[in-house]
Amino acid sequence: MKPWNLIARKEAGELLLSVRGILWLLTAAVGMSVFALLLVSNTELSLLDNAQVVYDMLGIVTAMGSLLALIVGVDTLGGERERKTIVPLLLAPVSRQSILNGKLSSIATAWAAMFLIALPYVWAVASTGQNLFSGIAVLALLGTPVVLSFGYFGMWLGTRTRQSVTAYMIGLVTLVVCASPLLLGPALRQSAIGRAFDLVNPFSGAVNAYDAVVIDSMSIISQWVGFLTVGVWLIVMIFGARRSFAGLTS
Repeated sequence: MKPWNLIARKEAGELLLSVRGILWLLTAAVGMSVFALLLVSNTELSLLDNAQVVYDMLGIVTAMGSLLALIVGVDTLGGERERKTIVPLLLAPVSRQSILNGKLSSIATAWAAMFLIALPYVWAVASTGQNLFSGIAVLALLGTPVVLSFGYFGMWLGTRTRQSVTAYMIGLVTLVVCASPLLLGPALRQSAIGRAFDLVNPFSGAVNAYDAVVIDSMSIISQWVGFLTVGVWLIVMIFGARRSFAGLTS
């Protein structure tokens, strides 16, 4: 078995089978339940097309997945430093690329688990089933690279900061700023600054695609701008995490 696979199995096991893993799974389920109930019981939303509720739920799932990936990403390397296990890890007869790939598996595993948890809730709020399967597909295709990007960003922060608290604060502020399209109205986002922000914000790329596919019934293929924005962000984060980890000494 390849070294990165061994690390991946260890990380995935600790993430899903430990007490901490069970707690975050329960927290994710409770969070999904609360948001689903709020969306379904909201009087204004109930008067709108059901596609709007599905769109909102997809954005919430992406935001929660990105937050989880950020936390796990910081802990995979920054946590090793605080637990005083970073030196033995770096001295292990394994390439740093294998270590990084194995660590990334914990982020991918966390997102896969959250995605599966989210499916029943997305299905529940989509009472009419309008564009439901298209919404799930675009969540998988665009939500996944967004989440992995924040996971790599967390890894980068974990290697660049000496304290995990600092990394968490920087990551949280960045995530809130990126996720602002979920809160800002269409009028604000149509300004020159709003449009410029959308062009470079991976979260905007995903959210705009959710809007087009779920609400406007457009094809996923037509959302190439969103794929481009998210893809560039993912490549930059991968490069940053790998470069920082390659130069890590302790």
